[in-house]
Amino acid sequence: MAGLHPAVQQAINKRFQQFKVPEDQSISPDDGLKNRILAQLGESPVFDLNRLPLINTYSDSDQWQRTIASILPTRDFRNLYVHPLREKDGIIQFILWVKIEVQPEDHHDERESFLILEGECECRIGGETVRLSAGDYVDIPLDVEHTVRVLSPEPVKAIVQRVKLTM
Repeated sequence: MAGLHPAVQQAINKRFQQFKVPEDQSISPDDGLKNRILAQLGESPVFDLNRLPLINTYSDSDQWQRTIASILPTRDFRNLYVHPLREKDGIIQFILWVKIEVQPEDHHDERESFLILEGECECRIGGETVRLSAGDYVDIPLDVEHTVRVLSPEPVKAIVQRVKLTM
């Protein structure tokens, strides 16, 4: 209709001009808007590396992968490579790449847990063996020896978290 009647097209153009915001007066949405939009779309936003949450059984491994996507080992490594993420208020979080295995260890004064992001491994916790892959989360009980053996051709990549027990 607007193509047939120039006055209609002119009225439409005038109305569009009223809604236009000059570039120097553009409005920036608040910081939470992006997160709300992504949440509605079903994709969790990346975490702020300066305010990382604690990992838990409900942690989203894809969200963690997107958060740390730009962090890679800075050198070649034989078996283990660690990249610190957080060490504050009794909480330590780091990215761990493992090519072969993690030697037996146990913890007496901190709770350890990890979230597998890539690869596949076998974790021996006390007398129990569990097979883990991307998306799996494990809490290590206090004073229980545990080991990790990589099963996949690529290294296992995990978020490891240690939380000091309060005394």
